[in-house]
Amino acid sequence: MRKRMAQYAAWRELRRLVPGAGPRPDRRGWAVAPDLLLHLVRTVRERRPALVVELGSGVSTCWLALALRAFDVPGRLVSLEHQAPYALRTRAQVRAAGVADLAEVRAAPLTEVEFDGERWPWYARTAWADLTGCELLVVDGPPGTTGPLARYPAVPLLGERLAPGAAVVLDDYDRADEREAVARWRRRYPAWSFRAVPHAKGTALFQLPRY
Repeated sequence: MRKRMAQYAAWRELRRLVPGAGPRPDRRGWAVAPDLLLHLVRTVRERRPALVVELGSGVSTCWLALALRAFDVPGRLVSLEHQAPYALRTRAQVRAAGVADLAEVRAAPLTEVEFDGERWPWYARTAWADLTGCELLVVDGPPGTTGPLARYPAVPLLGERLAPGAAVVLDDYDRADEREAVARWRRRYPAWSFRAVPHAKGTALFQLPRY
């Protein structure tokens, strides 16, 4: 009951901060929970990112774009989605909320990538090769069903495309694979600050140095 009330309070605060017709999180639990949505909206308000990159599209795509508009942030959002039906649905939500000019949902099929002697199914390079200066990276995909440590490649592959002082937000930190991915990131980038937040599904937060 306490957890449910916390999510309800986060949802109310979210609607207060960003008036609009943003979609509700999916009750099946796949979507970002209200407490993390609220954190993302507050992050947009405080950081005013010129470029937000999101891995995995959905409800959060719409709310991130609504936050850009609500707080008059001169930025844009690019969301990578490997499943065509989800991409179509997210585009429809973004259009319905009136923020299609701020959010681009890119079809990004999973292809094999290789680094550090390992191979991973991850978003096709053609979908993100032009993205630089990202100030907020939201990692909520690919789903764990695509393979072990599915989200680990996000930082090794996109790390050089992050702006100094950028923030990285990982959802589902309560899961074993995400915890292992974070442990690897911390070993790989020891200068990045880290903290865990006890959101409904667990959240891992990183901040890059500003130099």
